[in-house]
Amino acid sequence: MLSVILLTIGIIGFGLGAYWDLKTTEFPDWLPYSIIILSLGVRGVFSFITGDWMILASSIFIGLAFLGIGLLMYFARQWGDGDAWLLGAMGFLLPEQLEFGVATALPFPLAMLFNFLLVSLVYLISYSVYLGLRHRSVNGKYLQHLKAQKIKLIAMVAFFFAFSWSFAFFMTTLPSVANPVSMNQFVFLPFLLTFVLLFSYYAKVVEKHLFKKKVRTSELREGDVALDGKWKGLSKKDIAALRKRSKHVWIKEGVRFAPVFVITIVITVFWGDLIFLFV
Repeated sequence: MLSVILLTIGIIGFGLGAYWDLKTTEFPDWLPYSIIILSLGVRGVFSFITGDWMILASSIFIGLAFLGIGLLMYFARQWGDGDAWLLGAMGFLLPEQLEFGVATALPFPLAMLFNFLLVSLVYLISYSVYLGLRHRSVNGKYLQHLKAQKIKLIAMVAFFFAFSWSFAFFMTTLPSVANPVSMNQFVFLPFLLTFVLLFSYYAKVVEKHLFKKKVRTSELREGDVALDGKWKGLSKKDIAALRKRSKHVWIKEGVRFAPVFVITIVITVFWGDLIFLFV
């Protein structure tokens, strides 16, 4: 019963966050707080009924750990505060696998974090490519960026291949260690690293040219993010102060990231470890 309630809270709560983020580029601050309060409340009730207070304690411990990671990303100016609290809410909600879920080889919180990172990477690649297709001018800027970085790019790709294939060759001299799986991994590793490198360049160009814009302060709305600030939406007070100082301001837009959380929950509960895609 507890598992059903928790999964229902997760699907509805994180699903609403994804819907609002995709539709309006933001979700209300109360959403992650509500998920956390409901998670602790439900777990507290079941802890009292069963006498097993680890049901609640595990939620607090893992939830605070996830929230700490999220806030670290926020203060590093990589995430918005809402995304940081959503990560914390995911930890408070699901510190362990649900009764009907697929067992994970890794400890469940680590499996969920790894899945979150992998889903985030795939999502960011897809989102950036989608923006590039919508704004084709960025593709020319990307090619210019590659030309400007060609010496560095060639050197890094050469290093990827030299290191990976040299190490693979070295492994073949150690019959007791070498095996076909490890050989294949090292043979294909430089292609994967090259792809990640090329995408990182592409993402920087997309961020530089598509994720910021100059607007009139009279057009600012609550929740917009100033370019020189942390990923925290402007309040009405902030907007009023900006309007007094200037007529224009640069704002930044980020990836609509909330869908990653609900996707991660569904995959981790019903699929398990995505790490086995690489092993």
